[in-house]
Amino acid sequence: MNTFEKTVILDAKKEMVFEYHEKPGALKRLSPPWQKLKVIKQTKGILEGSRVTMDLYDPVKIRWKALHTKYEKDSFFEDLQLKGPFYSWTHSHSFKDIHDHNSFMTDKIKYSLFLDKITGFIFKSALQNKLERIFSYRHKILKRDIESMKKFTGKKTILLGGASGLLGSLLIAKLSACGHNVKLLVRKYPENENEYYWNSQKRLIDKRCFDNVDVVINLSGEPIGAGIWTKSKKKKIIDSRVDTTSLIAETIDELKNPPELFISASATGFYGNRGAEKLDENSSKGKLFISRVCDEWEKASILKKNTSTRIINLRTGLVFTPEGGVLPLILQSFYTGFSGVPGSGNQYLSWISSEDWINIIYESIFNTNIHGAVNACSPDPMTFKEIMDTISDITGIPYYLKIPAPVIKFLLGQRGYETILCGSRAYPEKMISNGFSFFHNSLENALREMLGKEKNLN
Repeated sequence: MNTFEKTVILDAKKEMVFEYHEKPGALKRLSPPWQKLKVIKQTKGILEGSRVTMDLYDPVKIRWKALHTKYEKDSFFEDLQLKGPFYSWTHSHSFKDIHDHNSFMTDKIKYSLFLDKITGFIFKSALQNKLERIFSYRHKILKRDIESMKKFTGKKTILLGGASGLLGSLLIAKLSACGHNVKLLVRKYPENENEYYWNSQKRLIDKRCFDNVDVVINLSGEPIGAGIWTKSKKKKIIDSRVDTTSLIAETIDELKNPPELFISASATGFYGNRGAEKLDENSSKGKLFISRVCDEWEKASILKKNTSTRIINLRTGLVFTPEGGVLPLILQSFYTGFSGVPGSGNQYLSWISSEDWINIIYESIFNTNIHGAVNACSPDPMTFKEIMDTISDITGIPYYLKIPAPVIKFLLGQRGYETILCGSRAYPEKMISNGFSFFHNSLENALREMLGKEKNLN
């Protein structure tokens, strides 16, 4: 039997830390992004007798079933593996107060491998190192979320459109783990009590979803980075954004008790192709198709009657996470030996880590000084070549290809030109002026954390 143990000191009472682990989003929230996790089924949280079934992708798919065997409120809980990659696995969490406002939590794992005397000798060192990276990440996220809960008190009820997408799922985990009530707008028949039907094309929405809602967030929209931009595709790109946003805005306008905040997604594509020009929220609209999309998207969020609801148009940059989007595609190109710089490589990309993107939304919910257009991007925009150089340094894999612009235009048409060859150097002026602190001020730090390649784990 092998043992791994790691303790973290937290600036909170043990009751708050324990309660965090009881929330439905905690499991997803604490799972490292390089280990993609999908919860298949979960019952009764962490109570004794509860079960969870999940799929882990690290790098191949692993079905994991666990049973919670012990539960002592505010002090201890334990789970064991019923099915998974280990011969046996027991994971305990213990919580103790240190002083009036501090506590520590200890994760302790006892495990054995199949043919442990042989495989343990071969793999123990590598496995211990892997567990160290996993739990260093878990404790870092736990600290961040506890800090968020202490900094911004009060529980919100939040209505979310676009919850089925990658960013929506990451946002739900943060909000629910931190104790907020999340309602979901869904296009299928509602299966859970927190789901409400809507259909923007038919202008239908279950208005009960707005009952006691403090914040509405809409992330809905046809994916831009897939397929060729045919005439019908471009219409879907616009309509999927404008129709959903206007339906929410029109409904809010008619409510007797409207929400205090409406966050409507947009993108830094608003600024178009601007070279090295430094762009803040007051910069003008660009001339690309995606600029027009963002402009119409933002105009659809305008409330014509209601003046009490604060509106934020979240101009999101390129969000980096290994769980989906563009980063896995770039990494795959490195691993297969087909990576390269498109065009000149001098086009700027306004990137942001998924952690910072989530936190911008979280802080914007509570900071009433934040309104209007908000650039959700890193304060350190980089050129495409600089990004590729950084990824090359972290992975240790060089790249040699240079993909000519005409080839990209020929293969991908207008989408290739606007999303790959064009660029904008957006700066998050509004968030910084409102005291926002980024977790990742450099792409290297962001990638090392999300890929489990940090140099210093302490």
